[in-house]
Amino acid sequence: MHHLWTIIFGLVVFPLMAASEPRVVNGEDVRRAIVERLTEAGEHAAPNVLAEKQFYICDQPLEVQPAFGGWRSVSVQCPSPVAWEILVRAQVKNAGRPDAPSGGVVTARAVFLNRPLRRGDRIQSGDVELRPIDPLSSGSIFADPENVIGRVLAQSITTRVPLMPRHLQREWAVEAEDALSLVILRGGIQVVSAGVALEAGQFGDTIRVSNATSGMELMGKVVGDKKVEIVSKSLR
Repeated sequence: MHHLWTIIFGLVVFPLMAASEPRVVNGEDVRRAIVERLTEAGEHAAPNVLAEKQFYICDQPLEVQPAFGGWRSVSVQCPSPVAWEILVRAQVKNAGRPDAPSGGVVTARAVFLNRPLRRGDRIQSGDVELRPIDPLSSGSIFADPENVIGRVLAQSITTRVPLMPRHLQREWAVEAEDALSLVILRGGIQVVSAGVALEAGQFGDTIRVSNATSGMELMGKVVGDKKVEIVSKSLR
């Protein structure tokens, strides 16, 4: 009987434990999840994601949902150990809303200027508005005016194109060699330690940092001014 329980434990419990082991999600994981989900939905996807790109830690199957009401762009999510989400263009031709008739027009909303501004101008709340845009041609856009208000233009812009990150001067939340607060989440408990930035980053960027005590090089997501949430060890 003892031998039988050993076999059952090895066949059932060990695989379950392995399935929940946290790992750093890479581009190939993301691509595979998108292709499988779109296949279930009757669509053919060819997302352009670098296989070796490193994202965040996850210990659950990735969840893929339509973004902006259609399958051209998708939301890839992980619920645990720390919930995160990324948006990826699924490269699906003629993909409409999941619940819309074939041939329906799908639009997202992007931030546009409502008057031309010059390089060096600072964007005010009255300078922007949201307009519909085709997600397939949206690229890297801003969907919330709050993300651009107060930013300075890196080039002169007309009212005909949506605002994109390349149109704005970079505003670093973290500079290289800055002293940082490193946030580590373990089992729902937040541990904060001191660290040093090894490269600059804006809010939401993943950058290399060093633990001030151990000297260990880590990867962290910029979550605030001089504050980085650790996602993995550095692969360098």
